[in-house]
Amino acid sequence: MDTQGQVRTWLLEQQDWLQEAADKLLKHGILTPKDISHLVALLKTPAGQAVPKNRSFDELTHAPVGSVLRLKSIADVEGIESLGPRAPLDFGPGNLTVIYGHNGSGKSCYTRILKKATGKARASDLKPNVFHATPAASKCTLNFELDQTADSVEWHITHPAIEQLREIDIFDSDEALHYLKSESAATYSPPIMGLFEKLAAGTDAVKDALQAEQDQLVSKLPVIPASYHETSIGKSYRSLGTLAASAVEQLLSWSSEDASSLEALNERLKTTDPASLAKQKRDTSVQLMHLINGVKKAAVAYGPAQAEIIRALRSAASEKRQIAIEGAHAKSAVLEGVGTSTWKAMWEAARAYSQIPYPGQLYPVTQDGRCVLCQQTLPPDAQQRLNNFEAFIHSRLEADAKAAELTYNETLRALPDSLTEAEVQTQCTAAALTSPEWHAALWRFWRSVGESRKALLDHEQAGLAGLIPDFTANLLILDRFAQQLTSEAAQFDQDALQFDRPKALAEKAVLEARQWVSQQSEAVRNEQQRLKDYKLLDKLKSTASSRRISTKATEISENVVTEVYVARFNKELRALGATRIQVELVKTRTSRGKVLHQLRLKAVKSGDHSPDKVLSEGERRIISLAAFLADVTDKPGVAPFIFDDPISSLDHDFEWKVACRLAELAKERQVLIFTHRLSLYGAMDDVAKKIGESWKKNNLQQMCIESFGGVSGHPAHQAVWSSSTKTANNILLDRLRDAKKAGEAAGAAAYYSLAQGICSDFRKLIERSVEDDLLFKIVVRHRRGISTDGRLPALLGITREDLHRIDDLMTKYSCFEHSQSDELPVQPPEEAELKADIESLKQWRDDLEARRKKAA
Repeated sequence: MDTQGQVRTWLLEQQDWLQEAADKLLKHGILTPKDISHLVALLKTPAGQAVPKNRSFDELTHAPVGSVLRLKSIADVEGIESLGPRAPLDFGPGNLTVIYGHNGSGKSCYTRILKKATGKARASDLKPNVFHATPAASKCTLNFELDQTADSVEWHITHPAIEQLREIDIFDSDEALHYLKSESAATYSPPIMGLFEKLAAGTDAVKDALQAEQDQLVSKLPVIPASYHETSIGKSYRSLGTLAASAVEQLLSWSSEDASSLEALNERLKTTDPASLAKQKRDTSVQLMHLINGVKKAAVAYGPAQAEIIRALRSAASEKRQIAIEGAHAKSAVLEGVGTSTWKAMWEAARAYSQIPYPGQLYPVTQDGRCVLCQQTLPPDAQQRLNNFEAFIHSRLEADAKAAELTYNETLRALPDSLTEAEVQTQCTAAALTSPEWHAALWRFWRSVGESRKALLDHEQAGLAGLIPDFTANLLILDRFAQQLTSEAAQFDQDALQFDRPKALAEKAVLEARQWVSQQSEAVRNEQQRLKDYKLLDKLKSTASSRRISTKATEISENVVTEVYVARFNKELRALGATRIQVELVKTRTSRGKVLHQLRLKAVKSGDHSPDKVLSEGERRIISLAAFLADVTDKPGVAPFIFDDPISSLDHDFEWKVACRLAELAKERQVLIFTHRLSLYGAMDDVAKKIGESWKKNNLQQMCIESFGGVSGHPAHQAVWSSSTKTANNILLDRLRDAKKAGEAAGAAAYYSLAQGICSDFRKLIERSVEDDLLFKIVVRHRRGISTDGRLPALLGITREDLHRIDDLMTKYSCFEHSQSDELPVQPPEEAELKADIESLKQWRDDLEARRKKAA
């Protein structure tokens, strides 16, 4: 299976949130903060943690497309390092620019600006000129061309890197040291590996977002008082995360029994006479039981069942009386009301009175007797009626009526009395029911009892007796209280014999801790949720680990990264002539999707094997340069390469190889070289010429920068010795015109001041004329060898007059290049004489060139 196929198969084995991240990276190349937030939200869902198989990842086969970037100039530099150029540093239209300058001329300052502005990892912070006052601003303008579109950015040293310039690659001493000593990932790797690197970075961003969310989950659980720390409750409270939900609920429970136990413990610990307190508890318990029994008795006596019994007895008595009355009427009663209680009262009163007129005779006395009420003689029918009434009084119906009425009345008399409010208060006090709620509940009960009693005794004529409050739950509480008092009394009896105070104090601490924890119920539940959320985020962070991405990257990196990278390094070693150095580039590890490599010595048998401690300075420099070029040359797109003193510590062989390699690079892209070595300055001219005169003319630009008055970075005209001899002649004539004007304006001193320098540079130009014109560049200073390719015949055109001309001019102007006698200082020639000499050299050159062309 090809690499793309392997990656696609691997991606389809990942959770949906990671597939989503890969899909976005393949389509857009980056993950925005909004994308990261979306991935975090997706990761938290069941759908995001599922493993779908329906994505195609078509973009895996798309080739990367790069941009074309050219750096045009650095302008308007203010307040950065020692730079203070009067004009922009213009890199010209060609691909190869060599900027020469002495030490301190500002070369490295420009390099540091470019490293910082392009966002390089090892860029140092920029600062203003420490020898000048703090500037109003520290900035510059970078002009560039991206895909043939000109652009310009004013960049301040505190600004972030310029995104359009990030693809610029820069080599300097810091980069050389990094490649020599540190592990490094290839700046560019194939899109497949780039995907893994970005995917690892994306998962790290997701993990960081989860970590930030987790960091917000700060515990707000109150700290338990130190005195409770070592109790079982305190230990459980401080380890809530390990407790089951049921254990937490038990931890938060606080019952009335717990409160009573704590109160009892406090009482035990405070009392000095436990025996007396035990008696008090028992007395209180007795009073409480009296109260309980009274309530229970009243609850039964006035309960619904007993009320129904009383009503049934009342109804039975009434019914039986009615039957008796009806029986009395049946005994020849003439008037209404016979058999009623009033009638019976009258009958019994008559019976008692009858003993006065008829002592010893049975009532009623009807034979020869008179009526004891009206005292009239009783006719036979009246006698019979009275005897019938007496028989009724002693009949079964009357007896039943009396029995029913007796039972009813005795039941009413058995009803317990209700209590007054004052009596209720007295009972509460005696039973230690000090809470106003108890007094209110008991008074409500007994007041209802009194109302029911009154209604029942009034035979419910004004209305039925109401229901009394249900006191069952309260009775259970009171029963437990009574048992508690009894238990406490027994405990105080035991305490009177022997009291284990330390044990009591420990029990008290546990109960107080339980009470305190129960008061933190809301905080504990919030902490439970926080711990749950924290644990979930830990799990999600583990899911968002980049480890499996690095593992897969390691698996496929050998072919697509390491072999190619190592091959590029070995190729660069060959191009730079450094294959004899026993060094190799090896893969060390894979971190977050990036494959890391490091330079190692080959065939080391003992001791420290790091190249920086074994190789010479020049060898270290050349292999660092090879590693840098292997790293950056295969990136997509075309971006500038910038080299700051690339040949530092190199001998002339390595220097020439470097010059050739840099010129080769310049065929495809812009190469900027900062150097203080004239040898490299000349070598770049030679290698450019080898590519072709036309290419050199269109691409090579050589320039100088200089420092003056503590300020560096000034672009300067090429010196006379570094310009073509024709150009140098014209430069000197221009300078001579300026010197003449200065003399005319300010006098001879002004002229001689400038003429001194012109004479010195004219002496250098004469030397250059020997190399470039007389000897036709066969032998040139700072060049590796002698160039004879078709040039030797030109020497046949040299005449004795040419030699005398050069010798005369060298003799005349050497005094301005070398030290002069203090007694006999040589004054520069007047303007006309100096002009004639300069123009004569120009004319000689033209004549020599003409003769050679004619001879050819």
